[in-house]
Order: sequence, then structure tokens, then C-alpha cells
Amino acid sequence: MILVTGATGTVGRQLILELKTRQAPFRVFARDPAKARALLGPVDAVAGDLARPETFGAALRGAEAAFLLSPMEPRLVAWETGLARAAAKAGVKRLVKLSALGADPRSPAAILRWHGQAEEEVRRAGAPFTFLRPGALYQNLLGHADSIRRGTLALPMGDARVAMVDARDVAACAAAALCGPARAGQTLTLTGPTALSYREVAAIFARVLGRPVSYAAAAPDDARRALDSSGTPPWMTDALLSLAERLRAGDSDVAADDVRAASGREPISLETFALDHRAAFA
Repeated sequence: MILVTGATGTVGRQLILELKTRQAPFRVFARDPAKARALLGPVDAVAGDLARPETFGAALRGAEAAFLLSPMEPRLVAWETGLARAAAKAGVKRLVKLSALGADPRSPAAILRWHGQAEEEVRRAGAPFTFLRPGALYQNLLGHADSIRRGTLALPMGDARVAMVDARDVAACAAAALCGPARAGQTLTLTGPTALSYREVAAIFARVLGRPVSYAAAAPDDARRALDSSGTPPWMTDALLSLAERLRAGDSDVAADDVRAASGREPISLETFALDHRAAFA
């Protein structure tokens, strides 16, 4: 039995599809099991909350593996530490954590620092672990669909090349780590075929859509004002802009072979993603 946290998110939903395809037994850990079933179809869902350790015991009962994915927010380290310790105590033999490319407990970027600190706590907890460190998800671009439809992609990334990956590939690697040959102690770097600048991203969308799409390198202060005006919480604005600063510095200009090695298939290209989601951007 595999316990899946974060099952209703971008990667989590793809992981559920992968586990169903593999006919692997799994259980979904969700604050609202009825909502989870509405999104995921008929699944075994148990009520639980990462902020409520008293819900971990029933969820972990009989679980031999667990997928650890918590919401991106300042309590991430505490939440993931709690579940990792409970999983080790329950005898879980595989703990697969979704982390982030560049995770480092000393990173000046909050998101990377949180993931790095959580990785350290997972190691200390004692259950055999695998860390998945994906680059930026292609699916994040769906949040910029309106802008792309208008012909402009504006982001505070300068001309940096950034590792990106499809959530479907991340899910395939997660399923392989949960169900396939043991990868205890391994850290997998998950990227698409090549790092891309956002100017190149815009050009790819222009080719797929058959109309002009240009990239505008937004100034950090302009990006902050846009995030503030959209109602983004201040802590999230700071976290996103500190991450963008690291990306502009070139920290994510990498391409790895771990998607192919772990999933047995070539990583999905941004062109394929854009074609698959063309209706969202047209």
C-alpha cells in the first residue's frame, strides 16, 4: 500500500493516474476525502491533514511506501518532518519526497531553503528515502495563459536558461521510485531535454500557436507590484522573487538524464506540452 499526499495537485493527480495504470494499491491522504474522490475518481481516501499529526497513524496503517508532497508555504518543513517521522515509526520502507532543483538548507531563496531543510529532516527520520528534484514545471505556464494569448510572456527571469520539466514525467519517476527497483538514498534531478530561456519558451509557443508570442523581461520591482496587485500573500511574493533571483543567476541552467533513467522514456519536450495544451493558450 502506498500513501499519497498532495494527490489533488498538479503532480499528485498525474501520480494517481500512473499508480492506477500500474494497478498499484494506494491510499490518498486528503483534508476532504469527498473532494479528492470528485477530482480523482473512485479512490481509497482517508481524512488527514499535515498540520494535524494525530491523523497520521490511521493513514499510514499498512503502508509500505509514501509520497511526500506538501503545500508550498512556510510550514512545509514542519509538516514534512512530522509525516517523515511518523512514516519511519510506522515502518514505511520507501519515502519519496517531491523536492525542488537547487534545494539547499542554506539557500537565500526561501522555497529552495525550505526543501533543503525538509530533506535534512527526512534523512534524520530514518525511513529509506528518495528525493525528486524537478525543475520548473511546464504546467506553471498555464498560469500565464491569458498573457500568452495576448502575445506576450512577461517574467522577471532576464535571459537565464532554466531547467523545466513536465509534471507527467515527474509523476512517472515518482511512481517508479514507489513501485519499481529500490532507489534508497538517491536524489533524482528531473528536467526536460534541455534548459530553456523564456525567450526560447515564447518562440516555441509562437511556432505551436502560429502567431507572434514575445518575451518581455520584467523588472523585479514591476513583478512585485504585479504580484501584490493580484492579491498574492507577501511571504509568497518574497519567496517567488527570491527564487527568480537565483534562476537569473543561472542556478537552474542544467539538463539531466534522470527522467529517462527512472521512467524508461524520453522526457517530454516543451513543444509537446504546448501542443497537448494548445487549446488553453489559443
